[in-house]
Amino acid sequence: MITIPCPHFDIQVISRGKGRSVIAAAAYQSGETLFSQYTGTWESGEHQERIVHKDILLPPNAPREYADRQTLWNAVDAAEKAQDAQTARRFIIALPKELTMEQNIELIRQYCQSTFVDKGMIADIAVHFNHENPPNPHAHVLLTMRSMDEHGKWQAKARSEYVLDENGDRIIGKNGKPKRIKIETVDWNDRGKCEEWRHEWEVQQNRALEASERPERIDMRSFERQGIEMTPQKHLGPAASALEKQGIHTRLGDHNSAVRVINSLFNAIKRRILNLSEWLKGLTEIISDHEKIESPYDYPIADVLKAYVDLRAKEREGWYSGAQSKSHIRDMSEMILTCDYLRDHNIETVHDFSTKLNQASQSLEEKKSEVKTKEKRIRDIDGIINAVRTTSDFNPVLEKYNSIHFKYARERYFREHGKEIDQVKKAQWLLKKLKVELPIDEKALRREQNRLRGEVESLLPELEKMQSEMKRLSGIRSHIRKVMPDVLEARDKEGRRTYADCADQESNQRDLDDLLEQTADQITAHGSAYNASERQREVIIQKAQNKAQSHDEAR
Repeated sequence: MITIPCPHFDIQVISRGKGRSVIAAAAYQSGETLFSQYTGTWESGEHQERIVHKDILLPPNAPREYADRQTLWNAVDAAEKAQDAQTARRFIIALPKELTMEQNIELIRQYCQSTFVDKGMIADIAVHFNHENPPNPHAHVLLTMRSMDEHGKWQAKARSEYVLDENGDRIIGKNGKPKRIKIETVDWNDRGKCEEWRHEWEVQQNRALEASERPERIDMRSFERQGIEMTPQKHLGPAASALEKQGIHTRLGDHNSAVRVINSLFNAIKRRILNLSEWLKGLTEIISDHEKIESPYDYPIADVLKAYVDLRAKEREGWYSGAQSKSHIRDMSEMILTCDYLRDHNIETVHDFSTKLNQASQSLEEKKSEVKTKEKRIRDIDGIINAVRTTSDFNPVLEKYNSIHFKYARERYFREHGKEIDQVKKAQWLLKKLKVELPIDEKALRREQNRLRGEVESLLPELEKMQSEMKRLSGIRSHIRKVMPDVLEARDKEGRRTYADCADQESNQRDLDDLLEQTADQITAHGSAYNASERQREVIIQKAQNKAQSHDEAR
């Protein structure tokens, strides 16, 4: 089974208070041009992505005319009176590339039907993919936020009730009026719903992958909850993305490429360290069990490697002499390189091996923390510069808005400039959060940003060197698994064995079983030549049979 971690699953709310229009969102995802009765404007949905499917799913009590996109979302707009009303919930969901387009369309329709429409929501679905590689199959889904009665009439989102005491009497507030409490009419806005929807998408994707006999499985938990530490990349934006698609390198694009390589190296090295740590624990236990020595950490690794070479020679007993000699020379050459590596790094015992792993793990965590800190500062600098520019450009708009005291004039001005006002407020919040003192020296910040990027990218050679060392240590682990396949298991954080580990152990165990059976057959056929008694032959044959039986049960 191959686990795919946390594909894109974004949930947003379309809010007038943030200058967003549900008609514009519906036009974009459907590729249609729609008229908004609320703003009196046409919204165009032209974009570069190919739309392969669009559909509107209605619950049984919804009016049939809502199957028309423009009619539906204008009705939603008409039901909302507040200038900051939330009109729709929007999902952008990555679809599994392992399924065909037809399977993905059926998957997203089933998911929306069972998760949203059966609960009373209307779902407007559009499936997109890009013309160029990567195709990036994904779905846009718009959901209504008001429930409907049995006649298809929009219901209130919430109702107000009096707060009662233990005797059922109304509680009077400090202002002398009875206290009231707001109660949601549906639970669609509950905080736990997002997690519930994400989990249901994971379940339905995995069910579809299993039905298609695919080995991949989706894990919708965040990287943090899965224990995956990754350095985030900087969003390129439309201009830089267009240049990169044309083969023109940009500073941000090159830096993101370096970050991707660093993330890949971090993950590769971390996986090797975890596998080697599990192997070391198993090796210590087997030495303690079978050798019965007082200090298993003092056991020499060279002795185990010698046993591996002997096993390889035993496997080739049926080969002709030239092939045996050639393979033996290759094994010895590899052992010389391995022993040179162990000697150069002062790795003589299991304890030395443990020390080397601990040092590599500590170094990896230090470098990861260093990259994470520097990347955050790089992003913060971009945020600071953009926030200062936004404040400079749109602060007069916010000041004029604050100076208007008449309600209707204030609402009309917000409808016209709500987007700019929201941008200024966000910029001011960011500058306050980062404790930025104005004015800023933009050139100095850019110099600091370029220096940090250079320092991050300079870590690549060090990480590549660490990866090379981990490969060498993993090679040693592989040799020892040939000798002792049962104890060198690689497991994930939940204690489950990996597919690669099971396949490796099965292959190694099969080789050992074959050797035992061959030896037993030889002794049975040529007992006098081996000078073995009847009792000795019975013991060896029984041992081979037991091994084979244990192996079959394990499989």
